[in-house]
Amino acid sequence: MKRNIIISAIVMMITTGSLQSQDHHFSQFDATLQYLNPALTGMSWEGPFDWRANTSCRSQWGSIASRPFTNQLLAFDMPFKKEYGLGGYIVNNSAGSGHLNTLNFMLGGAYEITVDPSEVHNLYVGAQLGLLHRSVRVSELFFDSQYSYSTGTYDAGISSGENIPDKSIVRFDANFGFYYVYNEKNNTLKPHGGLSLFHVVMPNESLTGLKTRMPIRWIFTAGTEYIINEQFKLMPDFMVQWEAKAVDFVIGTLAGYLIKDTEYRVLSGFSYRNKDAVIIHLGLNHKRCWYRMSYDLNTSYLKAYTKMKGGLEFSVIYLFQGKEEVGRTFI
Repeated sequence: MKRNIIISAIVMMITTGSLQSQDHHFSQFDATLQYLNPALTGMSWEGPFDWRANTSCRSQWGSIASRPFTNQLLAFDMPFKKEYGLGGYIVNNSAGSGHLNTLNFMLGGAYEITVDPSEVHNLYVGAQLGLLHRSVRVSELFFDSQYSYSTGTYDAGISSGENIPDKSIVRFDANFGFYYVYNEKNNTLKPHGGLSLFHVVMPNESLTGLKTRMPIRWIFTAGTEYIINEQFKLMPDFMVQWEAKAVDFVIGTLAGYLIKDTEYRVLSGFSYRNKDAVIIHLGLNHKRCWYRMSYDLNTSYLKAYTKMKGGLEFSVIYLFQGKEEVGRTFI
């Protein structure tokens, strides 16, 4: 009962505008390119492609909430001419009980602003415009007054005594970002990094008559590809993002091993989200397809309730190229 009351209380506080919410996140942030940085729209620095599609799906807190918190992302992008990229994505988040739902639909473009014939130095800039939709079904919430002591459960047939209608809003939204890649062909190190800003117009996120501006979400990410030999490479990276007083810091590495005499590359690795989770990564790359899964082992103060059960996440990236083979892109 206590868990359900806590979840319901959080939803109600967000609904009435007494809390500023933070964006949902993905543990495989390097597999959600446009959601990581608008400047990565349609961009690849190791081989051409005609178009790219990717999807990510995450579920968490199923061990403590009556309904798990879920994130889904679907994205599509493509290069236009040589120096432009076009694309868009839909990302949806459902926050457990009460169906507190946030959906972003964004269209964007990117441009390579560097002029380097050797393509060693690559600097990209990108922007996105779209809509933010937020809704909550208060009618789906349970209140203390609906707890049945005879059955020991909540009973929807008991009147809650509350008169709060379901609510929804639609707001204009915009994002912006830069990204740099060093890509010397014969160098074993290929560092990259970028800065992006989400919700730069700070839309009013309140579901009531109050005005509550959504804070800008800042993301800084950096990493490198370290090529040890033709079969083995390491891909360490880190990401820090902050939105109002919420800070998310993730550091880790992936290892890629090309199975000899095949077109299969196995991916594995670990990462750590500060004061929250240890994340295990597994994946497989075959030609133009990347398949990834990860699992968060919860290490926060909630681990006493979750038994370290955190979030399960899957992602798939597919690149289509009609003529030439596709090199590795940023995943």
